Amino acid sequence: MRLIVTHEQPDFDALASLALAKLLFPGAVATIQGALSKQLRAFLTLYRDELDLVPANSVDLAGVRELIVVDTADPSRIEPFDALLGKVPVTLYDHHPTPEGAIVAARGISERIGATATLLTRELHATAVPIPPPVATLALLGIHEDTGNLTYDSCSPDDYRAAAHLLASGANLGLVRRFAHDHLGADQLAFRDALLQHARTGEVAGRLVVSAAFTYPEYVPAVSGLVNDLLDLYAADAAVVAVAMDRSTLVFARSNERFDSAAALAEAVGGGGHAGAAFGKSQLPPEEALERVLAALTRHAAPPVTARELMSSPVKSVRQSDSVANVVEKLLLFGHNGMPVTDDAGRVVGVVSRRDLDRALRHGLGASRVSGFMSREVVSAPPHATLPQLEALVLKHNIGRIPIVDRGELVGIVTRTDLIGARHRRPHDDRAATLLERLPDSAERALASAAALAGDAALYLVGGTVRDLLLGAGIKDLDLVVEGSAARLGAHLQRELGGTLSAHVEFGTATLTLPSGLQLDLATAREETYSHPGALPEVTPSSIRKDMARRDFTINAMALRLNPPPAVLFDPYSGEEDLAARQLRALHPLSFVEDPTRVLRGARLAGRLGFQFEAATAAWAREALTPEVLANVSHARSRAELELTFAEGRVAPALAVLAELGALEAIFGLTGAGARFDALELAGRLDALRQEGEVPDAAYLLALLVGANPEEAERHVEAFNWPRRHLQARAKLLSVLLREPRADGRRGGAVRDEELEALDAPARWLLRAAEPELAGRLQRLEQQPPPRRLRGSDVVALGLLPGPAVGKVLDEVAQARADGRVSHFAEELDLARRLVAEERGDDLE
Repeated sequence: MRLIVTHEQPDFDALASLALAKLLFPGAVATIQGALSKQLRAFLTLYRDELDLVPANSVDLAGVRELIVVDTADPSRIEPFDALLGKVPVTLYDHHPTPEGAIVAARGISERIGATATLLTRELHATAVPIPPPVATLALLGIHEDTGNLTYDSCSPDDYRAAAHLLASGANLGLVRRFAHDHLGADQLAFRDALLQHARTGEVAGRLVVSAAFTYPEYVPAVSGLVNDLLDLYAADAAVVAVAMDRSTLVFARSNERFDSAAALAEAVGGGGHAGAAFGKSQLPPEEALERVLAALTRHAAPPVTARELMSSPVKSVRQSDSVANVVEKLLLFGHNGMPVTDDAGRVVGVVSRRDLDRALRHGLGASRVSGFMSREVVSAPPHATLPQLEALVLKHNIGRIPIVDRGELVGIVTRTDLIGARHRRPHDDRAATLLERLPDSAERALASAAALAGDAALYLVGGTVRDLLLGAGIKDLDLVVEGSAARLGAHLQRELGGTLSAHVEFGTATLTLPSGLQLDLATAREETYSHPGALPEVTPSSIRKDMARRDFTINAMALRLNPPPAVLFDPYSGEEDLAARQLRALHPLSFVEDPTRVLRGARLAGRLGFQFEAATAAWAREALTPEVLANVSHARSRAELELTFAEGRVAPALAVLAELGALEAIFGLTGAGARFDALELAGRLDALRQEGEVPDAAYLLALLVGANPEEAERHVEAFNWPRRHLQARAKLLSVLLREPRADGRRGGAVRDEELEALDAPARWLLRAAEPELAGRLQRLEQQPPPRRLRGSDVVALGLLPGPAVGKVLDEVAQARADGRVSHFAEELDLARRLVAEERGDDLE
């Protein structure tokens, strides 16, 4: 099974991430461990059935084949499931800074944004997976909790976009309000009083920090919010609280953008969290733990923004002897509303404003010296003055500009506009580097090694990996193209990173599977030519531009250059625009003629992402689905693509695209004409079941066969060389599905257990989809050992001669078994005895 876990003592973001990951990984099992807050327990009480979590102590570790970890990368916080690390593949979704000794994951995404729920919501939105309202409500709670109601400095535009998508998915704001804000109990109120009593203020790295260290007699849950309140109460840049309770010293840290709380706690006491909110445990006394954290904060303080960075220099100024008219002209020339006034030695002696000088002109005083109209109370600041200090001067004196003076010399000026700009300054937008930062650490390290080993050869991250990074989805594997030998690069990488290498020199490809499970697919940059429609391509080495030109769709024709640096996003066919438009666009009109299986791959991709074929691309696809073109594609290739479609998390959307394009009929000969069942509807129901269990891929093939008439089904199985057992399963299944219902309208009651037992696993799953009322009986049959049932020989032994009468008794007993009137062999035998007596006309008295 796939197991989804999070950190002990989960918060709403962790719980939401479990629920969202269950949607992303259908059939996976999720569990939580550790103490829960009162609010979290209350939410689980309401939504336990919707979340369907299993107790941690009921998980059989031996049965786990993949581990999915959310909202933490710290192995010590997922005990006892850390025992699986290194034994099964690991997928990780986390938004925290990477701790020392982090979990090594081959797949997933790691990105410094407001909440892990945002990462998963973004991927679900990108892949068009609907989020049920209860899960959307929980996810919105998680985002609000971890971002301080979308106000923390760690909050990103993606957090706001995720919140909007969750609201559109039916999140209940009333429940968000109810659970996002704790109502303080008597124990928390008492703790707050103690916290305020011990709170002290001081400076760390020139910034205001409020701190407290004390011992509390009992453990009080959910007090981290009280620590956060200290920031607002004292208008501080950071708050650190070390409190001894429950046999440990618990350390809480909160900060704005001027400190990295998580890094400070990790250094001081081994804690973790976000840059603005962190927690740790220690066995140190509270006073010593606090001292260590405050010392670490000095080393993890962001450099202050100073006047030297903000000021304009050299400064436009005027002399005190200049005339009013000349100064006004100068102000107009430079577009300023005021200027500093200096004496002959260059010292600032005043500040003049355009408003005051305009008034002087109206009174005919243009020839007067400007010194008569300047403000002589000069408010200045040194170059090292910080942004908060400059803002305080503007607020206190209600001025619009501050001269910056260094040892009496005017060196610059800071205006109100400069201060506002500093508060709204956006970080440098290095798009390619930002995308690469979304990769799990193990993937980042692998790419760094590949770039270093590529030497003079250009190296690119390409295709689906770049597409998924742009969508904000977790990566599965790494696709790399090198303008050189892929096999040689793969061999160098294997020597450095280990793993298993498989090289195909004739095709210019190599695959390296690392010990972590991460797979690197390497290819030499190449171009392709087709000798005739549908033929396999002839490949020759080439450039990245030619390599992109051979791709199927624009969204797969993008690359991130890794070597030589810096990283650059290469998008020659505007694939990013098509991602935004949620559409698939082929690179040229003959794309599907050259390779008709691109229709199948495109349908699979469109179904997975919830995209549409762009209008011209859809027309090109339909035009290629002719017998002349398709004759050049082997049935084996088409079947292989269909099998990959059946393995998708959601199959029905891809089949719907194939049906809409006419590919189900043109390629597979399946029209559905005259069939009693709709194959697409059955596939949709199987998709719903796949969210909860491991539906066999063959169940979808059976859905197509049941949705076809007998002749079509026979021809399809024969042409595509499927095992004929699928036709036998179809016949058995239809014998159940087409059974005439009983008088009460229930078809299931007319079906004998023996008929259900005769169905293979794919047929049973399809029967669950087609006849939900039989799901309980199927589950009972699968979970219990086969019971002793009445047989014909038993009826004969009761005195009835072999013949139709025996079958009649067996049918009556089977009907009673289906109705629940008999539940075991003794009751069946007793009923059969009475039926035999009736048949023989015996006197039952």
